[in-house]
Amino acid sequence: MKEQIRSLIQKTIAELYTDYKDIVFTVDYAPENIEADFASNAALVLAKKIGKEPGEVAREIASAAKGGLAMTIEAAPPGFLNFKLDISEFYGILDLILKQKGKYGEPSRKNKEKVLVEYFQPNIAKHLHIGHMRSAIIGDCLYRINKLFSKKVESDTHMGDWGTQFGLLLCAYKKWGDEETISLNPIDELNKLYVRVNGEIEINPSLKDEGKKEFVKLEQGDGENRKLWKRFVDWSMEKFLLINELLDISKFDHHWPESFYEDKMAAVVERLKKKKLLTESEGARIVDLSRHNLGTAIIMKSDGGSTYLLRDLAAFIYRKQEQKFTKQLYVVDNRQSHAFRQMFKILELLGEWTPGEGEHVAFGFMSLPEGALSTRKGNIIEIKEVVAKAQVKAAAVIAEKNPELKSRGEVARMVAIGALKYFDLSHNRHSDIVFSWDKALDFNGNSGPYLQYTHARIKSILRKSKEKPSLKNYTFMKGDEQKLLRALSRFPSEVEKVWLHSLPNHLTDYLYGLASLFNKYYQEVRILQEEDESLRKSRLALLCGIARVLKNGLSVLGIKAPEEM
Repeated sequence: MKEQIRSLIQKTIAELYTDYKDIVFTVDYAPENIEADFASNAALVLAKKIGKEPGEVAREIASAAKGGLAMTIEAAPPGFLNFKLDISEFYGILDLILKQKGKYGEPSRKNKEKVLVEYFQPNIAKHLHIGHMRSAIIGDCLYRINKLFSKKVESDTHMGDWGTQFGLLLCAYKKWGDEETISLNPIDELNKLYVRVNGEIEINPSLKDEGKKEFVKLEQGDGENRKLWKRFVDWSMEKFLLINELLDISKFDHHWPESFYEDKMAAVVERLKKKKLLTESEGARIVDLSRHNLGTAIIMKSDGGSTYLLRDLAAFIYRKQEQKFTKQLYVVDNRQSHAFRQMFKILELLGEWTPGEGEHVAFGFMSLPEGALSTRKGNIIEIKEVVAKAQVKAAAVIAEKNPELKSRGEVARMVAIGALKYFDLSHNRHSDIVFSWDKALDFNGNSGPYLQYTHARIKSILRKSKEKPSLKNYTFMKGDEQKLLRALSRFPSEVEKVWLHSLPNHLTDYLYGLASLFNKYYQEVRILQEEDESLRKSRLALLCGIARVLKNGLSVLGIKAPEEM
């Protein structure tokens, strides 16, 4: 509908103001406090060009516009064009929803980009804790939504299995590790060693230098360190890939850890040398980015060890040159924003990056009420603990509300994971989050379970109905029915907004608004008891449309919609 209105405006301007037919303007949904469906700034833009009063231009366009949709067009101060469509125009949207079903909300044509979404980057030999949930949940949502708009979309975990922190773990293992004890419970025991060595460093800082030396030995091919590294990686991979089942995360297309780029870093260093970008500073090799207000970028440390930045440069170039990705999205918390700005600038200087080819999809930090999460300090809550607790709570609520439900265990799992995902995605990803059991597991109000329950309620009504809903010939009387139809028409635009800005909370806000509007409507009207057959069947069709949009929207978020709860 937006495009039809845009075409109408362009046609009218071309007829009234021939020399200004190519102006750039917007058409968007009207604000909620405006009695209109769409609004445009076309008259405001045009008035500046021709030197006329905006209100006068708006009135001229509104008066001259003809054809297309059934609607009223009004000029509004200081020069906006407001479009209010006849409710019959939205009947076609309902038809489309019932016809397209799971495809409603997807674009009619996908772009040709090949996109890589990198998310969920755990470090080996450490527990999966709630700090990892944000990247996993946000990343999976963006992976799903990019698959709607691009022909080729793949994912990568980019596991952290290289660097100084691994050298610290090697150092701790050699000092205090017991192979027999560790082999019984590898992640727990290795994590204890990592916490211990960081605690010891606070007392004896020289231990950090020992850890750095162990990593340099690993990079140089030391046999013992290579053997230990391989063992730790194997143990960790076995645990990390449980995230897909644990949180219903899409299976990853690639597992290219940091170590994958070990043999690709030297070529990057050589390219930096040829471009005369690499200089030496206190024994380290750096790229001076001060003229770009990005400070100093360390490529190789003074002890000869590689940096995370060098590995990231090698990763981007490999993915672009060898794997032919035209766009790379990095779903990483905002503490790494400076590092990504440095990386993109260096890639630009190498001729490997232009805006749009790479993007840091930053998100806020998750902390506990008592402070920041820290593996070094042992201050974490494991993901499996969060999921288990959520599932217990969900099962208790379901047992109370619907003790006869046959699939209580399966539904409890859907509801638990839905609660956790929605808790995260309903926040603007740029915001920091203080993790709270009460908020994460809230089954009322603006939450995943609320949307799931609304969907299940509608499906229950439809199951109780003994007749098929109307198709095409609709009768609607209530104002809320018109509001619901208008809300349903907005779904594709809300999905596109998430894709354009990588902000899932646009979609959660929309779905919550739709569910709230339906529940208010449900309390005020008769549906199955309605005596007027045409109205009753029309309302059943409307319910089918609402249930379908809720299900499609939840699916984009990575949340399942139970048929009953």
